[in-house]
Amino acid sequence: MKSRITLVIFLITLAFVSCKKDTDTADPGVVTTLPQISALSADKSEIRVGGEDPAILTCEAIGGNLSYVWEVDLGDIFAINEDGSQVRFTGSECCVGDKVITCTVSNDKGSVTETVIVHIYIP
Repeated sequence: MKSRITLVIFLITLAFVSCKKDTDTADPGVVTTLPQISALSADKSEIRVGGEDPAILTCEAIGGNLSYVWEVDLGDIFAINEDGSQVRFTGSECCVGDKVITCTVSNDKGSVTETVIVHIYIP
């Protein structure tokens, strides 16, 4: 009888240990590594004031399950693709001059940041 109870306890313990809860919500087919930016570019280094002549900024990165955050002190940034790796940048008269635009790419392993400069001018 004692060996039967021991066997039942062992089987219950084995069931709990082998049923590990998967807390990772990432796509199981995507391998996640520390993000790396392979290229950060602007299709124009200079743009005119207003929204008629935007710069298109593109960040190419690897690492899996990436998210993109773009920042600039003055000017407007609008995502133009689903994952946010490509944006449109415009500026008004208050934004004239060189603008340092930062892109931070992150995932559950960490983040990396790079910058690009776009000059805004009044024609």
